[in-house]
Amino acid sequence: MKNSLTKKILIAGVGNRLMGDDGFGPRVIDLLSSAPLPENVEARDIGTAGLTIATDLSEYDLVVFVDSVNIEGEPGQIYKSGIVVEEGGGDAAELSRFTLHEVGLEGLLKFAKAIGALPSRVILIGCKPKALGPSLELSLEVEDTLQRAADMALATVEDFLQKEMNKNLEG
Repeated sequence: MKNSLTKKILIAGVGNRLMGDDGFGPRVIDLLSSAPLPENVEARDIGTAGLTIATDLSEYDLVVFVDSVNIEGEPGQIYKSGIVVEEGGGDAAELSRFTLHEVGLEGLLKFAKAIGALPSRVILIGCKPKALGPSLELSLEVEDTLQRAADMALATVEDFLQKEMNKNLEG
């Protein structure tokens, strides 16, 4: 069993920088890339990678996805949740028939689970978008949440590592 210092963690920014608020995830990664991260934590802009990132997920003990999400509430609202991928979400061949641009985060996670590459712990930090359309700019509501989302991602990592350290001390 790995100790908390060897646990590999990915913070993955999902989205398209050319589509306004859909670029939320990659922009959070921009902030994190200038922050001092522990050696075992990687912050990566995965853009709209689709299924191509699925096999990489098996390398990590925790993955924190940062993405624009369609939730109730006002634009700029931040949402955090653990993700559980249900069994029976389709077989890998069926899921891989999507084009890489049509499969969203849900399809990616189902595919990763189907091929045995999904980490045991997956978290989503999402932001309610205001404007999704051709633009290099984020809406002010979403731009104002970038630092808070980056801080939330780092706090999630710290919490995970602390819990793992406590498990190691107890066991």
